[in-house]
Amino acid sequence: MRTRRAGRLRTGVVLTLLAALWLPSPAARSAPQGDAAALAALSGLRDAFIRRIDAEGYHPCPAPAIELGDPPNFGRYDRERNTLVIASWGHLAAPERRSFEDMAQGMGGSVPAEAMFENGTYRWVIVHELGHWWQSCRQQARPESYAAENGANRIALAFWREHDPRYALGIVTGFRALLESAPSPLPEGVTPEAYLDEKFARVAESEEYTWFQAEMIVALAHESPPPSFHKALSQPLYPY
Repeated sequence: MRTRRAGRLRTGVVLTLLAALWLPSPAARSAPQGDAAALAALSGLRDAFIRRIDAEGYHPCPAPAIELGDPPNFGRYDRERNTLVIASWGHLAAPERRSFEDMAQGMGGSVPAEAMFENGTYRWVIVHELGHWWQSCRQQARPESYAAENGANRIALAFWREHDPRYALGIVTGFRALLESAPSPLPEGVTPEAYLDEKFARVAESEEYTWFQAEMIVALAHESPPPSFHKALSQPLYPY
C-alpha cells in the first residue's frame, strides 16, 4: 500500500496540473458536490463510458463499483474487487484541501476550490481508471508498466475528444505546461518506456509519476490521425 506521506509529496505537482487543466465552462462552474451527488455523477460517467463501449460492438464486463476515498494520485482500479476508488473532497486530508483553497484564491477566487478539484478528479481521473478496468476486462492487464498507463491515457483522451473536445484540449494543454516546466528524470539515452517499466514501484511513490503522465499524454496528442475511441479500446496496452 502506498503511504500517505508519498501521496503528500506528489500533491503539489498534481494540484499544479489540475490548475493548468482548468478551462472554466458553465458545466465546470457548477456548485461543488457532496458525496451522494459525487457518486451519482461518477456513476453516470461510468455508465456513459460503458454504453459507448457497447455501441462500438464490444462486450463489456460487469461494471465496476465506485467507492469514494483518498487514494494516491486521486484514483485507482482495484482488480480483485472490481472497484474504482476515487478521491472525494470530503475524504481529502486537510493539507490537500488547503492546497486547493490556496490555489483557488491565487486564481482570483472565481472558481471554488472544491469545484476545481472535481474538474480534474471526477472527469479525467475516473476515465483513466476506467481504462485500467477495460484492460482487465480484455485480459490485457499489465500492472506497473508504461504500456498500461499509456493505454489508459490513450483511451481516456479518445473518450474526451469525442465527449467534450474542449476538455480534451485542456488536458493536453495542462500536461504540456507541466512537462515544459518540470525537468526530465530520464538518464541520457534511456527511453521513458524502459525507465518506467524498470522503476515503476519507485516512480509511483515520487513526484516523477506526474512527469511520466505528462510525457505520455503530450506524446499521444501528436498521434496522427488521432485514434478513435474504437481504436483506442482495441489496443488496451499501448504500445504493445
